[in-house]
Amino acid sequence: MKILKKAFAIFLVVCLCVVSLGVGASAGRKEALPTSAGIEALRDEFEIDVAPEAGGYELDYGYYSPVGTNDNTKYPVVIFLHGIGHADYIGAQVDDSDMPYWASKELQSRFESGGAFILLPRAPEDKLVYWSTSLIDALRAVIDDFIAKHGKNIDTTKIFIGGSSAGGEMTWNMISTYPEYFAGAFPIAGTGTVTAGDVKACKDVAIWMISSTKDPIINYALNTLPLWNMVCEYNTHPENCRLSSFSNVTEPAGNSASDNHHMAKVVTYDMHMLDGSTYPDVTHQDGNGNDISLVSPNGMIKWMNSVSSSFDGNGENSEDFDIGIPGALLNYLRNFILKLVNIVQRILGL
Repeated sequence: MKILKKAFAIFLVVCLCVVSLGVGASAGRKEALPTSAGIEALRDEFEIDVAPEAGGYELDYGYYSPVGTNDNTKYPVVIFLHGIGHADYIGAQVDDSDMPYWASKELQSRFESGGAFILLPRAPEDKLVYWSTSLIDALRAVIDDFIAKHGKNIDTTKIFIGGSSAGGEMTWNMISTYPEYFAGAFPIAGTGTVTAGDVKACKDVAIWMISSTKDPIINYALNTLPLWNMVCEYNTHPENCRLSSFSNVTEPAGNSASDNHHMAKVVTYDMHMLDGSTYPDVTHQDGNGNDISLVSPNGMIKWMNSVSSSFDGNGENSEDFDIGIPGALLNYLRNFILKLVNIVQRILGL
């Protein structure tokens, strides 16, 4: 009888320990707001910080943290780069973006870790500087600074970067210059001047390209498809790469986009409409040519759960990227042209 009582007492202690561990784990994680709270409330969940100067620029960034009290969980980091015209002041990259939906309870819960950091850096457009090779090291400094400050809770093997238009072009700049940093990338409507050498440089990065067959700026046949074919040929894991081809671009709320180039919002609710339904007028395929069906909640977050890198978070030995005098002149010309585009956007209310 004594043996039975002792065994029962041990059993109770074990059960209490298991319950305590479970309560502690859930209590430590931050409780995210539901999407029903609204996009403005979700934007208010973001904080602003500034990275050290690098490459002549000091970039600020907005971020959402899923970390709660006494939370030792390792979370992924999802970086999103705005397009031009969305960064006129510190915080504009948050105020003028729907990516804060990724801070919602619904989307945070889709990560295997139970959440993710959402990081929104800003190109200093108020100083007439836009995403380009001149900001590569400054953007790397943002990532290094964020890891230095939040590394205790960051899964460095799960850092993802994406962006729209100029932000999509900058995504290619980053993954081809510092490919070791990233598990995956999702450039949207942005091919820039990506070469075969660039694609080979980031051959170990899972890539999800998002484009429109009717994009008035990035020609699908002349720019997107050749680049996608290079990804399929050179990426070491084409089964992890994807191409989403929209025709008429629809935003998550169901309205048509301003045009078929402005596609930033298609990812803001995890590649689905706000009601969870699938987007119309789009096909998805992997790097082996297989069709993919995205039925909620199967979206970009599920893809992020499936890929990783071997990055340990130490970027101290990375060589600074030198654009040289010709590159500096090209960036100056590019910034001038983008400023004119920005002015036209404002006049037209785009």
